[in-house]
Order: sequence, then C-alpha cells, then structure tokens
Amino acid sequence: MVFFEQKWETMPQDKLREIQLDKFKKQARLVYGNPFIKERYDQAGLHPDEIKDWEDIKKVPFMAKDDLRENYPTGLVSGDWNDVYRVHMTSGTTGVPTPMVYSKNDLDVWARCMARNFIGGGLRKEDVVQQAHGLGLFTGGFGFHYGLELVGAKVIPTGAGGTERQLRLMQEWGTTVFTGTPSYAAYMAEFALEHGIDPVKDLKLRLGFHGGEPCSDELMDRINTRLGYKAHGGGMRRCYGLTEMGGPIAMDCENGSGIHIWADHYLAEVLDPETHEDVEKGQPGELVISNLSFEVMPLLRYRTGDNVVISTDTCECGRTHPRIVQFVGRLDDMILVSGTNVYPSQVEHILLNHDELSENWQLVVGDKKGLHTLKIEIEPVVGIHIDEQFLASLEKELYQCLAIKCPVTIQPLGSLPRFEGKAVRVIDQRT
Repeated sequence: MVFFEQKWETMPQDKLREIQLDKFKKQARLVYGNPFIKERYDQAGLHPDEIKDWEDIKKVPFMAKDDLRENYPTGLVSGDWNDVYRVHMTSGTTGVPTPMVYSKNDLDVWARCMARNFIGGGLRKEDVVQQAHGLGLFTGGFGFHYGLELVGAKVIPTGAGGTERQLRLMQEWGTTVFTGTPSYAAYMAEFALEHGIDPVKDLKLRLGFHGGEPCSDELMDRINTRLGYKAHGGGMRRCYGLTEMGGPIAMDCENGSGIHIWADHYLAEVLDPETHEDVEKGQPGELVISNLSFEVMPLLRYRTGDNVVISTDTCECGRTHPRIVQFVGRLDDMILVSGTNVYPSQVEHILLNHDELSENWQLVVGDKKGLHTLKIEIEPVVGIHIDEQFLASLEKELYQCLAIKCPVTIQPLGSLPRFEGKAVRVIDQRT
C-alpha cells in the first residue's frame, strides 16, 4: 500500500484524538477573537479557556450556512486579513454566496489532504490527469489541481465542458485519470459512444475522481463500466467536501470501503439533527465538522446538512481515519411532499437498479388542487422499449420506498438535460 504521509495516515486513533483535542482548543481561542462568534460563545456562557475535554466540546455553539451568508463577505474571518492569499465562494445562484478565504498555510493543508486522497485512491506520478472540475470561484477545481500537482502527476487543466475536445485530448495524450462531477462522467460516456468512441477500447482511463454532488452506488457502477475504469484495472473514487471547510477534503481509497476524513485536520461528529446528541455507532446522523488546521477562517462545529453513516474502524488499506461509509442524503436536498420526506438519492438508487433505464432523469414536484404531486421523467437506454407492465412494477417499487405515489413517464431519447457540472434533478413547480 502506498501513502503520501504514512506517519499521519496510519497514526493510532488515541494519538489522533489527542491531536484533535489540542487543535480544537487552539482554534476555539482563535475564533473567539471574531466579534460575531464571541457573542455566540458569550450567549452560551462559554469561554474558550473552559474547553478542557471532549465533553466541553459539546458546549461549543454550532455554525451553519446562514451564518456565512449573514456575515458575507468577511464577517467570519478570525485570523489576520493580511495573511489572506486566496478567496473562493459558491456561485450564490440561490442567494448570498458562501465564502471561504485562505492563508498560505490553509492552501498547503488543503493540497496535502488532497494529495493523500489521490495517492490513497491509486494515483501515481506517471498518470496523465484530465482535470474537468471548474476552475474559478468554485473550490473544487483548484483543490483537485493543488493535490494533483503535489503528487507530481501530469495535469491537463481542461476545466468543465467542451466534451468533444475532452475526448480528443484523452485520445491524443493517453489520459489515464479523469476528474469532474459524476453526472459529467456519465454524460462523457454517453457522448463518446454516440460519436463512435468506445471508452473501453479507444481510451486508457483507469481512475476517475468524481465529486461536487452526491453519487449513488448504482451510478458509480455504471460510470466504472462505461468509462472503462474497471476494464483498465482501476475504478471510480468518490470525493466529499464543502466550501465551508475549504473545498474537497475527503475521498475513497483503493479499497472502496468508505470516504476517508483526515482526522488530524478535521473533527467529524455524527449527531441526531433534532436532539444534537451523538448517534449510536453505525447509525445515520447529520455530519458536523470542525476545521482544525486553517488559520484565517476556520469554522468549528459546522452543521453540514449531510446525513451520513461513519465508521471509525481501521480501513483495510491501513489508514486509521474515520470513513463515510454511507451517504443517506443531503438534508438541504430533501423534498417535503404532502408531509413525506423524499431524497433524490433514494429515487436514483431505485431507478438505476434497472438496466433498462438511463442516467438521464428528473423529479418534478407540482401542485394539483392544493395537493403536492410527484412524478419522474426518465429516458430509456438506447434500443430498449419500456412497456406498461414495467412501469407499473417500477411505480409500485417507488411507492414502497417513498410512501408516496410517484408516476413515471418515459421521455424521448435526448430530450432531458445533460450536465457538464452539477446535475439539477429536481424541478419544483409548486407556487
């Protein structure tokens, strides 16, 4: 097994816990210098010097996305503004952007975490990497780029889009690794086959590092097969991250047994979203993360809104850090339909279990005489005819899982949107 920083990646868990507690206490003193956060601590009756052990950490107030938006742009900076090297943020298409600023140290920590991810996922110096995450205000592309260069791989920074050119470059340069969103990877495979390129026969792709959006096991299996990752001896690795923690930070290793979160830089808690108590081992809960190493704008006890299951068992790869072993869904993505909670990831899991159905689908939420309705529009796989019996069986399966009626309509090939970035699966037509 190959490591980037073996000492840290395989450190005994009791030692990691000591490091986490020491770092958390230091970060709590740092953020207390921020007026907004100081007021939060004072309201909770907590001074950072009173944080002595793990139970005291539970007294620290939570942070959330609204806090960043309400304090946009620099209201949550706790370190020295003169140390800032870089500014990133979300697009802000649904409201005020979510910002993150970085010092030189912060960028170095980010790059090292990503280099660990890539080496753990099977990347080597000899690989030729086509980096198709967007390069701009979005954190993803730069986080991937820093880690790839630190490993020493040969990087072609294409950014997102230009699918025909992407495929041409793959053929010309013998690209072995592709990065981008999972939905773009699926579209890349579809586009290639439509243009007479068989990824298994005509390309050399062996690894895919894909993030920026949730990805079901079923979609990952299709990407592995259709882009040739498995055929060429590798596979797809899922990446997890969020702007509020600096960007992409965690990834699958070669064993595929979960997404490693680097405990020397991030403290991960899994809590009941209602009671805020720790969930039992192996149970799903909201992921709450603290940034232990950034020095300009670290956030402690940040509520991610992601519903996950985490394992703290040592991975077969030898890495001792906690792993996300199941991603149930993003609480922000959850749709409330007539009192029923629906996760788009649940829907994708059911749909892509059927080989007759393509990856091109959308969930339409509407109103009918004051009642909320739900329906699915999806394209079939090329050459497949979907009959009424199949649809009836599928709708029954959806009802058993979602506890709400969800009619399915088959759409003509090529009629639904394709995505070169994050996929938009939910069309909410409610007034």
